[in-house]
Amino acid sequence: MEFMVDQQAKSSAKIEALIESQKESDGRFKRTEEGIRSLLAIAEIHEREINTIGHQVSSVSRDVATLSETTRATDERLNTLINVVERQISNGRNGRS
Repeated sequence: MEFMVDQQAKSSAKIEALIESQKESDGRFKRTEEGIRSLLAIAEIHEREINTIGHQVSSVSRDVATLSETTRATDERLNTLINVVERQISNGRNGRS
């Protein structure tokens, strides 16, 4: 009889230890789950920011291409003006000489 009582006490102690261990595991699991949810929220924020930056980079690329075309056209007009001025100066000097 004492053996059965002793075994029952040991079993109860083991069950209590398992219950406590399970509570600790549940707490760790809850903290891990909260951490994962936080990381997921941060990842979603980063994804939106990356998409926004991607759109901004595309916009800047288009603006640079437009500016490049405008600069080319301005260079052509400036070269034309320089040629006209150089001819006028050359013709003026030739006429005065």
